[in-house]
Amino acid sequence: MSRLEMLGYFFIFISISLSMGLYKLEISKRVIDEEYEYIKKHRAFGDLTKYLAIIAIVSIVLLNFKFLIDKDYVFMACFGVAWGVFVLFTMCTGFYQKRNSLYYKRGLFAFFSILFGIAGSAYALKNIF
Repeated sequence: MSRLEMLGYFFIFISISLSMGLYKLEISKRVIDEEYEYIKKHRAFGDLTKYLAIIAIVSIVLLNFKFLIDKDYVFMACFGVAWGVFVLFTMCTGFYQKRNSLYYKRGLFAFFSILFGIAGSAYALKNIF
């Protein structure tokens, strides 16, 4: 097994793990704790995060199947990075709080930190986009 193929399988393992975490945090009806439920109710974008999480999970499943069937590493490199940026954007919508929220400053800090991460990733990987 080549290093590139091992890297592809590592990406699949990590992406499935992240998808399960995204499901647990955003879509699952089970209450995690009171603080997180408060944050979910006071998001600036409302249910948009839940819908973005569903789109992210479906897209990563399709991306993983495409890689497993075709072993197309160029496809994985291009769309894997785009999916990573999309997940960061989903996290941005999840962290950003309404102005009257108790966690507004913390959410704003997380929002700008993740946006800075997206900008840095996009600049570093501009040749792929």
